[in-house]
Amino acid sequence: MKLTITNEAIQQLKKVFPADSRLLLSFDDGVGPFSKVGICSLDTSYDVIGVDKDAKTPDYDTKLEANFGDWAFKGYSKIYLDQDMKLDYKNNRIVLSSEAGIMDSNIELKDLTKQNA
Repeated sequence: MKLTITNEAIQQLKKVFPADSRLLLSFDDGVGPFSKVGICSLDTSYDVIGVDKDAKTPDYDTKLEANFGDWAFKGYSKIYLDQDMKLDYKNNRIVLSSEAGIMDSNIELKDLTKQNA
């Protein structure tokens, strides 16, 4: 599984996350400490979450190959991801897509590093 991040998206990630962050591609399913709890929706929603390199993230147990930084995701959420994905910045929004189409047109960027505390 691979995530290609465009230069435009990389510039946005650099604005939000400290350089030494570990990044998580989070399928927002209400599981784990970073998900919105109790949200019922038919929409599929993803977030990009920045955490400290040493942060404990047991739910994010699978590595995601990316061209910018270290990324992880919840292994069981693989069925909601595609083999070859792209993160782009279009119309002032972070967009996750694949060959199948747009997966989420408004990815939220969440800086949960100690530097942001």
